[in-house]
Amino acid sequence: MIIYFYSNKPKAGKSLILSAFSYLMSEKNIKNIAINPILNNSLNDMEQTQSNFNELLSQSTKFKPKDIAQVKSKQSINDLSKEIEGLSKKYKIVLVEVNNEISSKLNTVSSNIESKKLLINEFSKNGNIKEINNFKNLDWIIYNKIPKYKSSHIESSIKPKLKENTEKLIAAIPETRLLNSMTIDQLKIFLNGEYINEDNTDLLIENYLIGTPRMDSGKDYYSSFENSAVIVRTDRPDIQMSAIYQNVNCLILAGKNEIADYVMYEARERNIPLIQLDSNTMETAKQINLIHNKIDPFNPDKIKSVAKIIKSQIDISKLISV
Repeated sequence: MIIYFYSNKPKAGKSLILSAFSYLMSEKNIKNIAINPILNNSLNDMEQTQSNFNELLSQSTKFKPKDIAQVKSKQSINDLSKEIEGLSKKYKIVLVEVNNEISSKLNTVSSNIESKKLLINEFSKNGNIKEINNFKNLDWIIYNKIPKYKSSHIESSIKPKLKENTEKLIAAIPETRLLNSMTIDQLKIFLNGEYINEDNTDLLIENYLIGTPRMDSGKDYYSSFENSAVIVRTDRPDIQMSAIYQNVNCLILAGKNEIADYVMYEARERNIPLIQLDSNTMETAKQINLIHNKIDPFNPDKIKSVAKIIKSQIDISKLISV
């Protein structure tokens, strides 16, 4: 079987959900392969590539993605579809991430191999009902990034409007801090910062706090948020120490001042990374507000988290009739 993963828009969560499907199938010893057949050269380094699937899902394949410029013609798309179909001789399930630009063409080649279309639909107020109902030959739907306060909206308002597609809605994935997080290494690159203490840089950052003067030790403030990074001026070692004592994941130090020796000592003792930026607190906060555009889906904790959510709602074996 070939399962084609579509999405209603870029960044809808296609790569992450596909990876979670592969993870769940591997748990049940269902031989599968995840592929990203089209590479778009305009995408930045954090975007998905076949090597990401291979590394995180511990898979090995000789399949090589094609540049999007190479698959514009009908013949080239047919050739790619045939190559994908060839993988099904070796694997029970082939999971294909479909590039939106050729989404209507990729699996139109006639074939004796069973295939399914799964649409990842990023949540919106109207549920994108019209677009879903106009989607041809759709097999399954997953709603993704559902805000906590809209958790009942799927059942009460969206499902009744899906008409014949109602039964195709197989899962609803809530929006969480973890899924919107990035590692400290990725954060450092995104902010164009410099490590002055480099420890535990693979930890995920889910929350961002502004370091401010407090009457107490900062315990209630900094310990209220898990996996946090604190933005603080380089000339405020008192605030830096307050955050360090609460074992935050990372300090983002805004400014050109040299960091106090005792701050460096405590950070090293507690293995807390320090990133220094040549900017002020406000500029740094504004830049961090743009992080959601650069979120990397390829992280084992994220894959396991989404897999757990999907597993609680559907039985993968029954879904694919294995």
